[in-house]
Amino acid sequence: MKRTALYLRASSRDQIQHGFSIPDQLARLRSEARVANEHIVAEFIDQARSGTSTAKRSDYQNLLAAARRHEFDRVRVESVDRGHRNDTERRQFEAEMAALGIDVVYSGEPEKQAPQFRKLQRGIKGVLAEWESDETSQRTYKRQRYRAQKGIWRGGPIPYGVQPDKRGWFEADPETYKFLIELLERRAKSQGHHTIAKAFNKGIDSSEGVSVPPTPSLIAYRRKPYIERQDPETGDVLQLPRPLPATTWHKQTVAGICRHAVNGVYAGILRWGNSHNRFAEDADGNLKSPVVVDTGRPLVPGDLLERVRAVELAPTDTPQRMSTFNSFLLTLRCGSCGEAMHGYTSTKTKPSGLTYKYRKYRCAGRVNTPGSCAMPILSADALERVVLAAVFVDATKRDGDQLQDEINRSLEQHRAVLLEALQLLEEKLPGLARQRDEALIAVIDASLPKPVKAAIIARAEHLLIDYEGTEGQITQIRAAIDALAAKARSVVAVLTDPDLDPARFQEPAVCAALRRALSLLVKKAVVSEVHTSHTFLVQLTVSTDPIPMPQNEVVVNLARTRARGGRTHQRSSSPRPLVLKTRTATGPHPLSLQIVHEAARGVKKPAVGRHQAIADHWRAAYERKKSITELRSSSLGIISMNVIRCHG
Repeated sequence: MKRTALYLRASSRDQIQHGFSIPDQLARLRSEARVANEHIVAEFIDQARSGTSTAKRSDYQNLLAAARRHEFDRVRVESVDRGHRNDTERRQFEAEMAALGIDVVYSGEPEKQAPQFRKLQRGIKGVLAEWESDETSQRTYKRQRYRAQKGIWRGGPIPYGVQPDKRGWFEADPETYKFLIELLERRAKSQGHHTIAKAFNKGIDSSEGVSVPPTPSLIAYRRKPYIERQDPETGDVLQLPRPLPATTWHKQTVAGICRHAVNGVYAGILRWGNSHNRFAEDADGNLKSPVVVDTGRPLVPGDLLERVRAVELAPTDTPQRMSTFNSFLLTLRCGSCGEAMHGYTSTKTKPSGLTYKYRKYRCAGRVNTPGSCAMPILSADALERVVLAAVFVDATKRDGDQLQDEINRSLEQHRAVLLEALQLLEEKLPGLARQRDEALIAVIDASLPKPVKAAIIARAEHLLIDYEGTEGQITQIRAAIDALAAKARSVVAVLTDPDLDPARFQEPAVCAALRRALSLLVKKAVVSEVHTSHTFLVQLTVSTDPIPMPQNEVVVNLARTRARGGRTHQRSSSPRPLVLKTRTATGPHPLSLQIVHEAARGVKKPAVGRHQAIADHWRAAYERKKSITELRSSSLGIISMNVIRCHG
């Protein structure tokens, strides 16, 4: 008795009326399998899925996976077009099933037929099914384009803040229109997309109190919180619950709404046909082009639209380009939310005409989900400088021979561990081979009862898998032993690079050398903000081991530090060095933000040099009162540091 799988597909509810419903297909295929004395082992059903592509059909992919596991010997499909409306994919499917030894049977085909005639008939049906799908697509495009040219909305996601007016356009949605106006008003006041998203996530104060506006995806979910599917047995239409969407505002969402206000639906402009699925030409052979129609029915007041356009379309003084300043050394993690901290640059022009550039690290959670993470933006220059000092404090004092000796000792430890593991596996291998051979010999013994033989076959397969796995482990260990010397040489070459000078880390060649060294030494770097404001704890996990293991890594806690209050910018014409001092882990730093702000009240100097003068004053006062203790240790020891926070 052959094991048979059934595949069914319906692309829309309209096909139910034309005999392609799931229950009709299922009854027909079950009846044919029963007449052929076949055992149905699986039924794969795709609903609301087009036949033009198999990529998005989940049960079709499950069918392929089951076939590759040899779970059935035959697959039955109601017709060629139920399986595929792309003849290339049909031929690929049938070729793969033939290679796996699985029969493909379509309803109505003779049980016995010459292969060339079967191939011809399936080819004709497959080409006709694809042609019919293409013809339907072109007719639909022509009809939709005609209506779009009349200014009638042609479907798609409903814009935020409005609802259909049943006349082909939109009207204000009583629930969300006020939030749409609030968003556009904030943008008209030059607030950034990220700032608006963060404010909406915190809540908007309205006549009903403070509330978080519902997101566009949540509004769409409320309109239709279910998915319609047909019961395969009864044919009843089921309403299955949809997964609840995200309720967080993102800057991309805000940017899309503002873009619609510039030249989109909120301005009364209908745009349709910017993209197409299949053909670049229409049914008449003309190239497809977008449709842009001004309906004259804006959904937002005209003065607000003009103010939003003025902000969105504001020209930039200089062309946008990638700056050579955009180079970062560290791979950091945020200790507050666990997201990565990425480097980025920004440029600002002051009223005096001076241009300043900023290099910073900021948490990805702060950017992707505004308001979810309180980790502030940190100065890249200060953070990189102190981390380099902590990691390389002793590296510059060691020559190549000393470093080579350290790595060789670590190398020998790894070699001993690997050789011991290799010896154990090689001792185990002959026993597995003997047991495997005995089981294979017993399999061919015809005198054994069937239950005993089945058990021996299962044991032989298990032993064969164990033997092959052990051989694979031996091969990997031998390759690792051979690669130890090469890895050691690469570590020495990286850590003895003549450009490895932390004092010159802003030079391109030195920056590249330091980045290579840090990728070898620093296995983990986490930045955390402690309970004291502007005080941070950086935890590094570093190792000079060419093959680091958890027990060989050393955790370096960089001492808690306060953020310096002075600005961390540098003028683009003449870079201005940052002043950093090492301090102990106890007591407030003399350049803390609070002290700088208190001193700033009584200082009347130009804005460019004010912070530097305040810093010099308090540094001199502090040095007279108490000398700063400098902590020195090996490259894997503890060193204190200052993390400067950006206020630019």
